[in-house]
Amino acid sequence: MAHELSMNKQGQVLGRKGQETRQRLMSATRRLLFTHPLVDITAVAIAKAAGTSSASFYMYFDDVQDVLYSLALEAGEDMAKVSLFLEEPWPLDRFEEEALRLIEALNGVWSRHREVLRYRNLEADRGDPRFEELRMNTYIPFIERFAKLILMVNPAAGSRKKGDAYAEATVLQAAMERLASTDPVVMERGLGAKRINAAIARIVVQTLRSAMAPPAAAQNAAPPRARKPRVAKAVKAVDPVSEGVTTP
Repeated sequence: MAHELSMNKQGQVLGRKGQETRQRLMSATRRLLFTHPLVDITAVAIAKAAGTSSASFYMYFDDVQDVLYSLALEAGEDMAKVSLFLEEPWPLDRFEEEALRLIEALNGVWSRHREVLRYRNLEADRGDPRFEELRMNTYIPFIERFAKLILMVNPAAGSRKKGDAYAEATVLQAAMERLASTDPVVMERGLGAKRINAAIARIVVQTLRSAMAPPAAAQNAAPPRARKPRVAKAVKAVDPVSEGVTTP
């Protein structure tokens, strides 16, 4: 059970029954998020959906936002598992398959926690430091692992800097996260999730391979021919006698 607490809000030690009640309240909140507007989700509504009382609710949570924070912590645990896909080097001949696997795993987390993650991002955008910290705790490890993977394949050399890989990882993470957060119904009305996911995977592959080798056309091109040095033409000497030139 994710984020088990040892004590309730009254300072009492939580046993198995208390942990189960707390988890029921969290599960009820998650269900309500998919069926009710946020403004209609109250402590009373959550307690009723969980089959307990409002008094029990306040034994475990301060308010509705407190429940949502706990749910966001659980979502963060799932998101952390996705970043593990970036821990090991990807086989050179399976870049696109590995990229798709990563994208689908990220989409899966959003499917399971969509409303909670949207709420987390909303509160983070509004400046709540607790939710901003939760968001960054998932973004930063993902970006760091992604950048390291890029650098394994496409190292910093010449004009390419380490920071370039981190910038690329940041852009890719933002694109993947934004598309994963899009409602699947909306996605299917457009190009469809399958086509979009395949496009992201190709962009990831292009990023990884961008400096592995010069393009085939450049490899096969004949080297430029060396120019022959230009030799100045000799100036013909003028014989004043034969040319009929009178000398003073």
